[in-house]
Order: sequence, then structure tokens, then C-alpha cells
Amino acid sequence: MIRVTSGPGRLLSFLGSCLLVLIVISGLACQKKAPAPADTGKGKTEASGPAGSESSAPQPITVEPQMDKPVVTVNSRIVTEQELAKRVAITMNQFGSKLASLPPQYAAQVQKQVRQQVLDNLVAERLLDEQVVAAQIKITDDDVLAEMTKTGAQQQPPITVDDFKKRVEGQGGNFDEVKGEFRKGMGYRKLMESQWGDKIKVGDEDAKQYYDAHPDDYAVPEQVRASHILVLTEPKDPNADPNQVKAAAKVKAEKLLKQVKDGGDFAAIAKENSECPSAASGGDLGFFPRGKMVKAFEDAAFAMKLDQVSDLVETEFGYHIIKVTEHKDAGAIPFEEAKAGISEKLSTDKRNTTTRQYIQSLKDKAAIVYAAGEGPAAAAAPAPKPAAPSQPTATSPATTAPATQPAPTPAPAPEPNTTKQ
Repeated sequence: MIRVTSGPGRLLSFLGSCLLVLIVISGLACQKKAPAPADTGKGKTEASGPAGSESSAPQPITVEPQMDKPVVTVNSRIVTEQELAKRVAITMNQFGSKLASLPPQYAAQVQKQVRQQVLDNLVAERLLDEQVVAAQIKITDDDVLAEMTKTGAQQQPPITVDDFKKRVEGQGGNFDEVKGEFRKGMGYRKLMESQWGDKIKVGDEDAKQYYDAHPDDYAVPEQVRASHILVLTEPKDPNADPNQVKAAAKVKAEKLLKQVKDGGDFAAIAKENSECPSAASGGDLGFFPRGKMVKAFEDAAFAMKLDQVSDLVETEFGYHIIKVTEHKDAGAIPFEEAKAGISEKLSTDKRNTTTRQYIQSLKDKAAIVYAAGEGPAAAAAPAPKPAAPSQPTATSPATTAPATQPAPTPAPAPEPNTTKQ
């Protein structure tokens, strides 16, 4: 493959814009992957391995048998060790092989931090549950199915509710429980909509101010659009002489180059002869900036004029015949094009701030009593020096989730361990 970077994958929660993060769904939900770069021969990027290998498939959830002892009591409503342990296990399973690569002491530190994050979210859920009941918010089965249908249609590729149900049940989940969590998240959102009000509105002046203050975010590098014909030099037969294979590939590439130089249709010749998957589209690789292709290919493409055809360009993949079809100078995305995205980002930031403040106000008024050895103060500990992998949390993406508090400053646990947040 010519491209240096591969298409990243990112896990999507089926909750979409709901405030509650469904940990159940975080473990079972579909993945939405950005379009992978066009393969250009070997099917590998510089980071070798199959695409998406960094994120392991959800692992079986393991929970040690626990007594239903209280971990925290929130206004007389209990969070049990069993509930907490199950949520922590699901979250930890999202680490996959990354966690296994850490030394045991650091893996234990990650688990400790995740446990506190999950516990903090469970406290927030209990408080939000009370407010949903007090506000008499009702979410019907039809509401849930309609929201699931809408969210599923936004996935890539789109999936139906039945598809999602099969996926959940195929991985040992309970779809009725998932629907219940989904219903809860929708209730949270409806509750918060009454708190957001005009606080999340963003005007054009706000968006323009942000645009002007972040020019690098909207800079567009120089780009070219190129097509190519690739003749591979890697032997398909492990017993073949590599030198002979390479020599034969060069002879073939030179013949194809002559056809093109003599006026042959580049796209037609690419479709028939190129050994890159881009052959199906006449060798078109689309637009790319510097840094996305191997150096020899990139240097040639960016040095060429429009509609110019290169001589043979050799890379580790083989021999290329390149034709540059379009060119874009470096510039910036115009404000009018960026405005909608900026407004959404700023509105989301305001929603998050208002949500955090609201949840904190509920905590300030609540009676929150932790069991011995639990709670923010007990969880505080110096972070290990080696960087741990990015932690999946018990909340949905930051755009909509209840706030997850940062790890508190190390402090001795109070005695007795009874705190009110």
C-alpha cells in the first residue's frame, strides 16, 4: 500500500446524543470506521497488520462473585459492589490487548482509576434518576424504538433495530436490558434539555471569533489528485527469484508506459493492467496532501504538472506510472463552510459545561455516603510514570455524556470514610 496512514476505526455508542453512556452498548455496539485509504498493492500500511487490529473485539465479561454490599448510598439509594464490578469489567474489556501489555502494577492503577470513574458515573445516574421521576418524564417503547431506528440509520453502514438486536444477543447480551438503558439515556437528555435552554445558543459572532482564533484548525495543505498504474515487484511465488521477478515487472511497466506515452487511454490501461485495487477506478487515488504517500511516489506527484505522465517511479511496492489530474494550492476552509461545524462544537461545549454544573449542583445537595475504602478520596493515588492506554470511560463521548471528573489530587482517606460531595 502506498499510503503511510491507514483508515482509523472508532467505536460508536448506539446512544448517539443521549446523556447516559450505556456501558452495555459500549461493549456491544457496532464500530463505525472511516473510509480506508485505497490499497495500492501490498495491502499494508507502514504500521503493519490488518486494519483495525489495534481495537480488539469485545472480550467476555468476567465478574468475580460479589456480595450485594453497598459501595455508596445516594439519597438512600444504594449502588452495590456487584453493579459496580460488572460495569468496571465491561469498561476494562474495551482495552483489549493494550492492557495486557502493561506491567501488572500499571494495569492495576488503570483499573483503579476506571473503577472510580464508573463509580462517579453511577452516583450521577442515581441523582439524575431522581430528577427524571420528579419531572414526570416518560419515555415510551415507541420512543425508544424510534430513536434506535434513527441512530442505526446514521451508522456506516446503516443497521436496523433487528440487526442491532441480533448483534447484542449474538454476544450474549440482553436486548431488553439494552432498551432499558437506552430509555434511561433518553430520559436524561429530556431532563437536561430543560436545563440547557438558551444557555447553549451560539451566534454567528461567536463562531467567527472561534474561527479567527484557531486558524490552524481550518488550514488546508497543498494537495494533488493522481492516478497510477502499478506493477508489483514482490514475488507471488515464494520460490521465485526476486531479481527475475523485478526485471520482468520492469519490462512490463516499460511497455505500459509506452502505451500511455503513445496516446493510450490512461484509465483504460490502468483498469486492465494495474495491480492495485485502484485499477477498478482507472487508477484514481483521489486527493492527498504531502505525508500520505511513500516518499518517492509523493515527490514525483507533487513535482508534476497537470495531466503530465511520469516516467517509471520505483517504490518498495513496485513500478508506478503516475498521472496528476488535479492540483489544489494550500489555503483555508472559508468561514461560511466551517460555520455550521463550529457552531455545533461551541453548542456542545456549552451543553457539557451546563450538564457538569447541574450534576455538581445535585451532588452538593445530596447525601452521598461511601463505604470504607471507596470514593474519590480513597481512590486518589499518584499516577504511574509510563503512559497508560487511553481509557474508555463509563460515559458516552464527551459531546453528550455526564461529566467524568478528573482523578483527584492524592490525599489520605478520611476516617470514617463518609463523605458528602
